[in-house]
Amino acid sequence: YQRRVRARNILHEIEARKYSSISNYPSAHIVPTLLPTNFRVITRFHKDVYCGEFTSDGKLFIAASKSGEIRVYRVGHNKMEVVKTYLCRDVRWSIIDCKLSPDQRFIAYSSWSGNVHFFPYQKKSCEMFLSLSDHSYYHCATCAFSVSFSADSTELIAGTTDGRAIIFDLERGNKLVSLDAHIADVNTITFSNQTNHIIYSGADDGILKVWDRRILSESHPEPVSIFIGHRHGITFQDSKGDFRYILTNSKDQTAKLWDTRRPSKLSDVALAQRVVRTNFLMLDYRNEQELTSLRPRNKLVFDPTHVDDSLQTFTGHTVSTTLIRARFSPSFSSLQKYAYSGSATGQLFIWDLASGAEVFRSKPGKCHKNVVRDVSWHPHEPVILTSSLDGTVGCTQWRDEEVECGGGATERYADEYMDEGIYWL
Repeated sequence: YQRRVRARNILHEIEARKYSSISNYPSAHIVPTLLPTNFRVITRFHKDVYCGEFTSDGKLFIAASKSGEIRVYRVGHNKMEVVKTYLCRDVRWSIIDCKLSPDQRFIAYSSWSGNVHFFPYQKKSCEMFLSLSDHSYYHCATCAFSVSFSADSTELIAGTTDGRAIIFDLERGNKLVSLDAHIADVNTITFSNQTNHIIYSGADDGILKVWDRRILSESHPEPVSIFIGHRHGITFQDSKGDFRYILTNSKDQTAKLWDTRRPSKLSDVALAQRVVRTNFLMLDYRNEQELTSLRPRNKLVFDPTHVDDSLQTFTGHTVSTTLIRARFSPSFSSLQKYAYSGSATGQLFIWDLASGAEVFRSKPGKCHKNVVRDVSWHPHEPVILTSSLDGTVGCTQWRDEEVECGGGATERYADEYMDEGIYWL
């Protein structure tokens, strides 16, 4: 007698929803079974990989490393292959951030230099630089930790280490706006997904800010709203794309969910900045020894009067050594019901947005051997690519299995590395 069991088979799930009581939301029954959970390394760089992100259509993946190398991969059905490789100039220490424009015409990157570089995606020889200062190319004591294109790909915004937000006109190559956005390093800054007017920024002052260029004064810049809750600097922020919800990751070892309709009070800023300054002195998140001692969050100062206006707080991961990123899961394959993040322990973490519960964490030591700095979930498939300081890009994917019990076992999945491409499923 043989009993045949099919585990999490998507075809069975689709067939079963015909008879489901939740027919109004048929995809909600399938989404929880499609969480990526199986890991493997799919490609290697010569040095640390700092950035890795899918384009919005999922057709390309761009990654950048400390060696100054940028690779663009074409993404097909269950397959990736390198289509472009660029060796960047003026990298100095490392590429810090790298973006492909929404119209896929330009690539921009920032490094530990006083310039932001951009060039046409198809023609690296036309590389141009945008100076972060008003002086010459070689005279700038600041750099950009974050760069982002506008929705129409005509403008580029950079967040600098001296607290400024600078907007460039890419066609003319000049500055449009330069404002004092924060009192500390701006670690993350982006345009809203749908407009060039709304800007989100986060910095080492621990405050998330929303700006509206239509009512912005460069001489006296005032955000339209602020959000207080983190007890240390913000490393990254991601917008859900609906003008309502924003996700942040922080050096206080938490990620938080915010509702833009529930801003914080300006009167709470002074206390929040005092708490952040105290924790900045107590914990240097770049110190690798923190990883082998007590967990960094045990060293943080928790002021009982500190205000936290976030909707949800996610914990468990370790934010140390570098600016680790957290993002919303995509709408097509997961209904945007999850938040996910890298970790200094080399792991991937996934949380449920509604409950805040951790629904997945990769096994320590079984995945990356160093910090996972960037994470990117494919917009249409249950696949997450993780970029790590161990010089690798890993793939965590959902695996459709067939298991025979009593008469042997069979599994159906591809685990191949081909010369002409990388197969992740």
